Amino acid sequence: MATLKNNSVLQATAQYKKYHVGKIETNQFTHQTFINVLDGFKEDEQLKFKEIGYSEEGRVIKSITFGKGKTKLLLWSQMHGNESTATRAILDILKFLIADDEFNSFREELVQKLTIQFIPMLNPDGTNRFQRRTATEIDMNRDAVELQTPEGELLMSIVDKFKPDVGFNLHDQRRFYNVSGTKVPSSISFLAPAYNEAREVNATREKAMQLIVGMNKTLQNFIPDGIGLYDDTYSFRSFGDNIQAKGVSTILIESGWLKNDMEKEAIRKLNFTALLSGFQMIANNSYSKYSVKNYEAIPLIDTKLFDVLIKNVSVGNAKVDVGISRTEHLLEAPNYYSIGLLEDLGDLSAHYGFETVNAKGLKMVSGKSILVDKLEELSMVSVKRLLRQGILFFITQNIPFEPHVPFPVNLVHPRKVQEVQSIKFDGKANFLLVDSANKIKYIIMNGFLINPSNIDSSTNGLVVV
Repeated sequence: MATLKNNSVLQATAQYKKYHVGKIETNQFTHQTFINVLDGFKEDEQLKFKEIGYSEEGRVIKSITFGKGKTKLLLWSQMHGNESTATRAILDILKFLIADDEFNSFREELVQKLTIQFIPMLNPDGTNRFQRRTATEIDMNRDAVELQTPEGELLMSIVDKFKPDVGFNLHDQRRFYNVSGTKVPSSISFLAPAYNEAREVNATREKAMQLIVGMNKTLQNFIPDGIGLYDDTYSFRSFGDNIQAKGVSTILIESGWLKNDMEKEAIRKLNFTALLSGFQMIANNSYSKYSVKNYEAIPLIDTKLFDVLIKNVSVGNAKVDVGISRTEHLLEAPNYYSIGLLEDLGDLSAHYGFETVNAKGLKMVSGKSILVDKLEELSMVSVKRLLRQGILFFITQNIPFEPHVPFPVNLVHPRKVQEVQSIKFDGKANFLLVDSANKIKYIIMNGFLINPSNIDSSTNGLVVV
C-alpha cells in the first residue's frame, strides 16, 4: 500500500469532502441541472469553457479546458445518458483544479505539462431520459464508424482536431460484475481497448496499459481486490477501439458498484482519485516503470453477482439456489423505482450475492394476498403488520396510474392474482422463506430481502394490472 507521505493524489483524496460538489449527488439529474452547476464555475486564466456543439434535440454540449502544457488529454463522459458517475466526478476534479491550498505545486505541474479537455456530458438527450441511447435510439458507442449521431460526430471531430495524446473514455457498468473468481464487486473496471482484430500491443496501447497499472495501484488503497479488466475483444464500431487506432492512448474506465452505494457517491470518489492519479503519472512520466505483464496480472471481470442469492432452499422436493436481480426505472429525476426478478434458479455455486442467505432448512412458498377497498387507509404501520403475516399482494379494483408503490407491498388487479402469486423463472420476485413450522424467516418482496423483525420503507412494490 502507498502512504500519504509525498503522495499528492492520496492526500487530496483524504480531503475529498472539500472538493466534492454537493449540488448533484444522485445518478439521475437533468442536462439543465448539470449546466446550472457548471455555470457556477468561473472561467479564469487556467479554466476555459466552450460551447462545442449541440445534441440531436438542440441541447448544448460544453467542454472545459485546463492547463497549457504540451501533452494533451481528452476526457469524455456520459456518452450513455444513464451513466453519470464520472460526470459528477469531473465536477469534483474541476473544483480541485481551481482550489488554492497545499496542492498548488501539484496543480502547477499539471498546468505546465498538460492541456486537459473535458467533455462531461456528451449525450444530454439520453441524460434527460436517463437512458443509454441518444434521442434517435442509437447507441453512440457503436457509432464510431458511421457517425450517424451529431454527438458522436462531434466527439470524433474533437479527437481529430485536438489530437490528444491520452483519452479517457468514462462509463458506468451494471451492478452484477464481480472480480473473476471472487464475490468482490468490480467497483472500477479498466480496459486498454484493442486497436485491431489481432489485439496487438503497440506503443500507444502499451502506454494506456501502463497508466491503468498505476491507477490500479493507487485505487488498491481504497478497494483492495475490487478492480478488474474487461475482455479486450476488438470492437471496430466502438469509439475506444477506433480512437486507440488513431494513435491516442485510450483508457476505458467503467464505474461499478459497492454495497449500500445506490447513488454511487463512493464510486464517484474513486473516479476522482483514479483520474488525478492518471494526470499525475502523465505529467511526471512515472507510468513508464510499469509493464504489459503488470497489466495482464489484473484479474478479469465476470457477471456472477446477484442482488440477493439464496442458497440451499427447498422448492418442492428439490434443494436449489435462487438468484434475484433488481433493475432501476426512471420516474421524475432524481427518483426511480425498482423491479426485482427471479433471474436464475438451480445450482448457483459459482455465483455470489450482495446479500446472501443460507436457507438450509427453509422452503420457498408463495406470498399471500388480501382484498383492499380503500387504498388511502393503508399506512406503513398496517403494511408492516400484514407483511409479517406473509401478505405481499393487496388485491384492489382501485389501481393507481403509477407503475410502483412507494412502500413494500404490491397492488394487484383481481385478474392478475394467480399470475403474480406463482413462483417462476424470470418472474417477479415475491415469495416467502419459511421453516418447517411455516414460520416466516425472510420475506422477498419485489426482489428485496426483508427480515420480518426489521421492515423499513426504503423498498418499493409494484402495481400489476
